[in-house]
Amino acid sequence: MSTEYRKKWIVTPDRLPMALRKCPRCGGKSGFENSGRFRVNANGRSLDVWLIYRCKTCEATWNMAIYQRVDAASLDREEYKRFLDNDIRLAAQYGSDPARFAANRVEMSAVSGDYRVQVIDTLVPCGEAGWSEVQIRLPDCLKLRVDALFAGQMEISRAKARRLCEMGLIRGQEGNVQAKDRVRDGQIFCYQSQAVCESEPSGDMVIPGNSPAEERCRLYFKQT
Repeated sequence: MSTEYRKKWIVTPDRLPMALRKCPRCGGKSGFENSGRFRVNANGRSLDVWLIYRCKTCEATWNMAIYQRVDAASLDREEYKRFLDNDIRLAAQYGSDPARFAANRVEMSAVSGDYRVQVIDTLVPCGEAGWSEVQIRLPDCLKLRVDALFAGQMEISRAKARRLCEMGLIRGQEGNVQAKDRVRDGQIFCYQSQAVCESEPSGDMVIPGNSPAEERCRLYFKQT
């Protein structure tokens, strides 16, 4: 029997939170959008890293501090390279962290419930035959229920997703989950593949969601 390996679902909101602050050019409070670009400044052995935001009205810029006066040797080499490459996934990660907004003393806007899912293969074998496993990565700003995630990603109805949770055919690695539970970043789910793939009764309407054909992560960033 061939080995099945765990998948990773990376969930990203269509629109990232804006920084709500006073714009010096507009003269009032405005929304500043994540540009997906970093500014890195080296001063001797010290490094400063900022994430660049732009006013949605006038294009004025504001820099969100990521690292300030850190020893260059202490910074992870891979992350440093991603800063230099303007890695949009890293920009999305920092740009959706409430703690980062709080540290910069700036208000974080709410985000819509629209999202995209990117599926990544891993080398971690699934623990039980007949059961698939998936680890979820998502920003804290995105509030997503278990039934909504599985209904959209597996192309089943929300009603079926709820039933599968109730029957324990979709569960967390640590035990059963409720359909209304909020999905946590890093959470691992197990689901019985055959039960999920079985056809539904004709009267059970399938709610459209993010289908596997749309499993490319298209982060929203303002064009410069």
